[in-house]
Amino acid sequence: MKKRLLVLHAVSPLGPEEAERVVETLGVDIALVVLGPRTAGGPAELERLARLGPVIEVTDCAELVPAALEFAAGHRVDGVLASSELVLAEAAAVAGALGLPHHPTRAVPALLRKDVQRERLRAAGIPTPAWAVLHGPQDIPRALRTVPLPAVLKPVRGMGSTTTFAVATPAELEHCLREGQRVYAEDPPQPGEPPVFQLEEYLGGDRPHPEDPRLDDMFSVEFLMFEGEVHHVVVGAKPPKAPPFRDAGHIVPSALPPRLHDEVAGVAERAVRAVGAYHGAVHVEVKLSAAGPRVIEVNGRFGFALPLALRPFGYDYLTDAARVALGERPLLPDRLDGASLVLRAYAPADAREVTAVRGIREAARLEGVLHLVPLLAAGQRPDPMRPAGSIAYLLCARAPDLPSLLDLADRVAERVEISYRFGEDEPAA
Repeated sequence: MKKRLLVLHAVSPLGPEEAERVVETLGVDIALVVLGPRTAGGPAELERLARLGPVIEVTDCAELVPAALEFAAGHRVDGVLASSELVLAEAAAVAGALGLPHHPTRAVPALLRKDVQRERLRAAGIPTPAWAVLHGPQDIPRALRTVPLPAVLKPVRGMGSTTTFAVATPAELEHCLREGQRVYAEDPPQPGEPPVFQLEEYLGGDRPHPEDPRLDDMFSVEFLMFEGEVHHVVVGAKPPKAPPFRDAGHIVPSALPPRLHDEVAGVAERAVRAVGAYHGAVHVEVKLSAAGPRVIEVNGRFGFALPLALRPFGYDYLTDAARVALGERPLLPDRLDGASLVLRAYAPADAREVTAVRGIREAARLEGVLHLVPLLAAGQRPDPMRPAGSIAYLLCARAPDLPSLLDLADRVAERVEISYRFGEDEPAA
């Protein structure tokens, strides 16, 4: 009898094509409980998913667990997978009720909220930046007694760099906090989620990436946990942040020297254990500093672009995560020969409107370019407060080594010409 995977689904790297690979590769049945307002592809996506198995659409997070348990009452379920951080708590609750392995519900608050997570990391002696919680501008004086400027402001619960800012002065902090809270309240991860923010010490600049100055000093560490065992997937490097403080993608492998690679992976593994993760994907962000690697955050999911970055090496991260959800050990990637990149190129933060896009076809023909997708077209207005709405193009590429890969990304940037209107004046390139 085929196993059945029950997926709680919202916007994530798991789309219809990826779900098809899971079904075909693992030879399983699949059923999905979908948070309809939080899917990327709308009705067309749900129609494609429905060809694979039952799709139960709900409109509110509160309906996810009852709908999943009602389905499980009449059907065998062998594993539960959260495709998105937006439904992680609900997936943990469903798995717990069904007696299936997952990150436990007691770990979920630390996997979703950065303030809860930082307390657990501190209690375990894990090195992190200094931080303070901000419920509103009245908390700024107290926060600044703990966190020196410059600093980073971000929601305690958020993803995709939404409403995240680098701040250098108290006035800038107050402005960004007010704007961030306003935007966050308009579209919180869950209805009613309060716009609580975290100010954290900015680390960086005192220990750059040892391989290439074009790289950030941030790293993503990917694990697949199996019943408490920590299995290392990859340590990935990062392109530099885009203003105002946007994650620009992933590069694998990290190209770190072995000793430093082990330091980064080791502190990430300690953090994973400290927050109580147990079974499933975990994504940890680690920053280099002169004092050693520092954990920035731990997430109970895969890094958003990591599955795409690993595909050129023949490794299907999403299918491996589904395999683990079904109670089977992960396969993990083989040796990663060469280097792969997924890059999000953003519109300038002050751009009002796209006026022209040129050079995409020419750049897409460069050797090593696997995908080059324009995401903004002439007439569209970038939204700097919501990063997903300000990505000019998405690049996926592969090269024999890291320097060649970064050179290729530079050549793509030279060929792609996007013009913007920055005010009410003439367009500027």
